Amino acid sequence: MVKLQIPQHMQGEDWARMPKPKERFFGMSRTTILELSQAGLIKTVSIRKPGANKGIRLIFVPSLREFLDKCAQEVNPLGK
Repeated sequence: MVKLQIPQHMQGEDWARMPKPKERFFGMSRTTILELSQAGLIKTVSIRKPGANKGIRLIFVPSLREFLDKCAQEVNPLGK
């Protein structure tokens, strides 16, 4: 398993690029992140130049952290 570390220049940023295939971001694959986005559980945005076939997808990191915090609260019934 390949671990993707958050680069120093990305720490503290609100937006991050999607991980490359076979890499992970916050322990999640790009497929999982896309599924969470499509379900409306986290926020992502696709940016492309006009007329371009490809672009980049960015993850709104605070929304991902909020989702993970909610998951952690559900696992721990005491809320600690």
